[in-house]
Amino acid sequence: MQYRIICTRQEPCNVPNQRAHIVAVGTGATPDRYTNLWSVDEVWTAIDAGHTFYTVGAQSGKVALVEKWTCTCRRRTLKSAADSTTDNNLDYLGTCQ
Repeated sequence: MQYRIICTRQEPCNVPNQRAHIVAVGTGATPDRYTNLWSVDEVWTAIDAGHTFYTVGAQSGKVALVEKWTCTCRRRTLKSAADSTTDNNLDYLGTCQ
């Protein structure tokens, strides 16, 4: 299965010079409302099972795959695959309410 991430929940990182960690993501068919809220651990398990998570840039329409990532502080989190567009980056998505 493929899941479009439309929002994130983040918590501050306790490591100096690091940004917040993504701790949960919302997925849905449209960018207006998420239908499922996933913890990072649930996303990691789904990726390991062969599922795909991605974002779509609001302005560019470009797709970025989402990858498992471990911070230097050893916390498991997520990141967007690198590309030349920022509007499809997980850090630029809205907050899941």
